[in-house]
Amino acid sequence: MNTDSCIVIVGAGLAGAEAAFALRDGGHEGRIVMIGREAWPPYERPPLSKSFLQGDLARDRLWLRPAKSYTEQHIELQLGTEVTAIERARRCVRLDTGEVLGYDKLLLATGGEARRLTMPGAELDGVCELKSLDDAVCLRGRLVEGRSVVIIGGGYVGMEFAATACRAGCEVTVLESQALVLSRSLPAVIARYLQGEHDKRGVRVLTQSSVARIEGDERVTAVVLADGTRLPADVVLVSIGNQASDALARGNGLPVDRGIVVDREGRTTDPHVFAAGDCTVSRHEGFDAPVRLESVQSATLQARRAAAAMLGQPAVSDEVPWFWSDQFDIKLQMAGLPLPGDTELLRGDPHGGRFSVVHQNADRITAIQCVNASGDFAAAKKMIAQRRSFAPALLCDPSVSLRDIRLGRSTDEPTP
Repeated sequence: MNTDSCIVIVGAGLAGAEAAFALRDGGHEGRIVMIGREAWPPYERPPLSKSFLQGDLARDRLWLRPAKSYTEQHIELQLGTEVTAIERARRCVRLDTGEVLGYDKLLLATGGEARRLTMPGAELDGVCELKSLDDAVCLRGRLVEGRSVVIIGGGYVGMEFAATACRAGCEVTVLESQALVLSRSLPAVIARYLQGEHDKRGVRVLTQSSVARIEGDERVTAVVLADGTRLPADVVLVSIGNQASDALARGNGLPVDRGIVVDREGRTTDPHVFAAGDCTVSRHEGFDAPVRLESVQSATLQARRAAAAMLGQPAVSDEVPWFWSDQFDIKLQMAGLPLPGDTELLRGDPHGGRFSVVHQNADRITAIQCVNASGDFAAAKKMIAQRRSFAPALLCDPSVSLRDIRLGRSTDEPTP
């Protein structure tokens, strides 16, 4: 690329920022323009439901990089600005400021957006979501001791927020439509353990619950369930999942399937348009449909791969996907992607508060989910990367470290 070329990045989140700096590190000498809808520079989102919401982390500690880094690397930030249209034939984007900006390469890093409730009362003051820094700032001021907080949705953000609100002295109720919280993404033994730990600490969890309406005049006062149960509420958090922000791609004829369809290097069907982060889906071994991964590690890796592809450089090496969640003093760490038909192997005793579930099929370990077991997590990431299976009896034996099993130091030999 020459110094006259311009790469436009739509989205000023983690994926956009990582791609911008990777482009500079990779030798791109032309313009890099990052366009962000929010007024803030790129920031970390995981602390929003935990340390920032608790008041333990100042706002400027969220920034991914110091402001001067963008200036030093000649990365132009256009914040508080939205792309209203892409004109692929002309290779330009239209902004809500009226500006038209041409590009040689375009990266869509638009992230995800919270799913919205569509029911009476969803628009009332005090009914909130937690996706952005502005959302967290608003919620932090509402978590006052003694207030009643109702959380609709027992996913990761919902349960992390429940822990934070409980610590703030609020009366917390979680409403979950399934039989267990987090049951869509975790084995029942872990979901049951986490739900029990929340219950011990004072969080009320109502499973198999359905919300009929939210009550209030201008402000929320209660959540009413389908069975008629009325739950007083000063604050309601709607946490029913995220969806890809893929409207720009969909409106411009790019393939979309619950996210922007890309290959492993972030390429779309347009050779000048790439995508990375939570707005994308891609093929993964063992899955029939494209998979959307929502994690810091995945967004970082996708951004670096897309940057390399835009520069015509070799692909960035693969990594085992990993994720985490902190709830109270419980650390949940996950690596890999469980496949349909895997065997779940329990390692350790849930009653002891430290255990793991290993997912393995006839060919290899595919994933692990660890509760307060960082050693298992670190070793299993390497075992997953080895793409091989091990003796189930060894994997289930907590007296033998996964590291020793991986290195062949156990008394029994791994299976071929």
